[in-house]
Amino acid sequence: MSPTGSSAASPQASSDRRSIEAERKEWICRGAAGFVVALLLWSFYRNQNDGVALLFLAPLIVGAVIVALRLPVVSNAVSSIENRLRAGATKASARQGKFARFFQRPFYRSCLALWRWTNPISDVHLRAGVRVTALIFVCAIAIALLAVAAYLIVAIVAFIIALVIIGWILSLLLGSNRSGTVSSVTRYTSDWFGQPKQEHFDNAGHKIGESRVETNLLGQTKLVTKDTDGNVVAESERDADWLGNPKTVHKDAEGNVTGESRPDTDWLGEPKTVYTDADGNVTGESREETDLLGRRKTVHYEK
Repeated sequence: MSPTGSSAASPQASSDRRSIEAERKEWICRGAAGFVVALLLWSFYRNQNDGVALLFLAPLIVGAVIVALRLPVVSNAVSSIENRLRAGATKASARQGKFARFFQRPFYRSCLALWRWTNPISDVHLRAGVRVTALIFVCAIAIALLAVAAYLIVAIVAFIIALVIIGWILSLLLGSNRSGTVSSVTRYTSDWFGQPKQEHFDNAGHKIGESRVETNLLGQTKLVTKDTDGNVVAESERDADWLGNPKTVHKDAEGNVTGESRPDTDWLGEPKTVYTDADGNVTGESREETDLLGRRKTVHYEK
């Protein structure tokens, strides 16, 4: 045999040996991955009634199957997920909402970190299996966090609604213990200039007048009440009895005393104001309350 023929056959033989070695390595990897898949499936069957174990085994089985199949199409498709993750991270960085800041950005950063950490794995199929397994775990954690957040939001909203309903029921119960019927309601607001005023409504909700704090020539304050036409119908001045207890004296438009009101408490210790006529007879009472929006109002009850 000539030297030329010998040198031409040597590279061909070396190439064949490398091909056989690579094929043998592929089958060894397939066999090892298949054994792992079988072991995981056996564990999955043994723990089919344990939900927590199944949650951990399912991602491992998916990753092991990808390694066992060793299909370039599948492994390349897994690698291409990185492009979608980078596009999603770019969009999340441009958003300013709390959802993007506290969920989307950390999620995409975690996924891209997985791709960086698995880059040193030389076998493309093993790398794809590890990435899919880790990605499933990350997505499962993200979904769990979203579910917990949604549950907390629903629980908080339900708690607030329950408090409103309880407050409404308590107001009805307290109202049922009060003697008399509602004669009028006073609401507290302000005019266009920001000056405080009181608006009075009858038991049907129709506005019947307004009250504002004014001062007389001596600088003493009084509460002047006018009807819807702007006519003065009553005045109220703070005073004290001979024992020094506070009271409010009510007068009509001509300055005649029509009655008094004094602070008091009911049998539950709740504050109220008791009204009497000019002869000292109790004519009604009023209590400070709030509406469903939390706004202050005074409800007047007639004996």
